Amino acid sequence: MSLSKPFEPRGFRTFFAARWSEFLHENYRNPEEVSVAFGVRYQTALNWWNGANKPGGEFVMMAVLRHGDALTKHMGEETA
Repeated sequence: MSLSKPFEPRGFRTFFAARWSEFLHENYRNPEEVSVAFGVRYQTALNWWNGANKPGGEFVMMAVLRHGDALTKHMGEETA
């Protein structure tokens, strides 16, 4: 008997990219501000902003250090 997985990895990637995008919209004015805040190229920031991509772990950690509980709460909220 195997234990069920709490989430499917590919589905979680899509979920995370969408949630990251929502978080950026709530905490930054535009992709330019995201680019400066995280030290990434504008195109990378735009991809995050649009939910087309998700960040690597180092950028998530930067967000945790800057936004702390607000980020973890946002990521854990139930979707409607």
